Amino acid sequence: MLLQRPVMPLHLRHLVSGTTLLVALLFSSALVAAPDARTWTYQYVLATATTERELSPIAEQIVRDATLQRAEILDFAAEVLLARNGDASFPLQSKLLLIRMLGAAGSPRYNALLLRVSRQLENEDVLNEARTATYRKKIPVAEPYVPGSIDIHAIVAEVDALALAAKPTTAQGEHLSEFPGGTLDQLFEWAGKPHQIVTFENRVGYKVQRMTFFYRGVGRVVYGYNGNEKLWLFQAVVADPLAFEQEFSYRGRAAQLGLPDEPTLEMIQLASGYTASIRLAVERNNLRKKRPLEFLDTAAEILATQFKEEVDPVRVDMLAWISRLLTTHGGQRYAPLLSRVARGAKDYKLRRFAVWAIEKTDEVPAEPYVPGTISLAAQRAKYPSLYPESTFQSGRL
Repeated sequence: MLLQRPVMPLHLRHLVSGTTLLVALLFSSALVAAPDARTWTYQYVLATATTERELSPIAEQIVRDATLQRAEILDFAAEVLLARNGDASFPLQSKLLLIRMLGAAGSPRYNALLLRVSRQLENEDVLNEARTATYRKKIPVAEPYVPGSIDIHAIVAEVDALALAAKPTTAQGEHLSEFPGGTLDQLFEWAGKPHQIVTFENRVGYKVQRMTFFYRGVGRVVYGYNGNEKLWLFQAVVADPLAFEQEFSYRGRAAQLGLPDEPTLEMIQLASGYTASIRLAVERNNLRKKRPLEFLDTAAEILATQFKEEVDPVRVDMLAWISRLLTTHGGQRYAPLLSRVARGAKDYKLRRFAVWAIEKTDEVPAEPYVPGTISLAAQRAKYPSLYPESTFQSGRL
């Protein structure tokens, strides 16, 4: 849930007494002990990341940055390694990254754990990495990590509960869109703890590390890592009530929670009228082997009703993705519509996408789609938004 900092009315400030201040001082140590935003974020990523590209954005930093080689983070890595070591579905490279993090501690705290892990897996790469990570000097002396000291499931449950308890509103979307940028602590102060965090490393050409914070029914905030400054820097915010619904961990229990299945959710997104929601739903369907005819016809109706006058670059991108979907998977059914777009769209990009070669397919009937056959208003009524109280959208994917 997005939170704004409460401000005490002026006429009440004089009531803050010495007793209140004393209570604040008594609890100050507990407040200081709470993890900062970056530490909390790294703990969550450690507990949830699976692939090497999900784990690398934080693993490399922990190995290289001594300020991150703290028990609050490394103990989490140790517990995750123990939990995942015997899991054949957890990639070997991710296990090696976890071992490497523990080796960066410069302490014998994790020696016994590393020995246990290497014996359990009996993998040469793991054995070699564990040997390298084992601390062999006599000093400093450190208390060994006790397996089970960290509950890695607690933070996952915390974030899941935050997401399920969220009550998204239009005001929250507007507030998120106004985030001026800043540190992770400033993001949390502005918007509250996120309801999902996703990390990714792109290595095409050059390395790009990103971390995305999702707020249910509201939007997302993207950070990129700057290696020179050793900081996560704010990049962009997108407000959209439905676009990022698939990102939340509770989607794995959609049926149990009474939430729509994937095809229904995508129809909700397509019919919503929200630009980012439509575009991402279209992108997902473009990658699938098959998609419902209703989805294609609804997408075609959106294109038919908007192509003539649309010049906003964000909306044009969305309509261009629909054109791509129809040329790739719609066969001759949408050829007449695409011909109209190619001749009559005001925006050059739309005209260019509409003349792409139409691929052959037996997925849809050859009978041409007639604009107006689908009522977008009826589709919105049939597939209502999951968050009717949240309607604000802004930003570009």
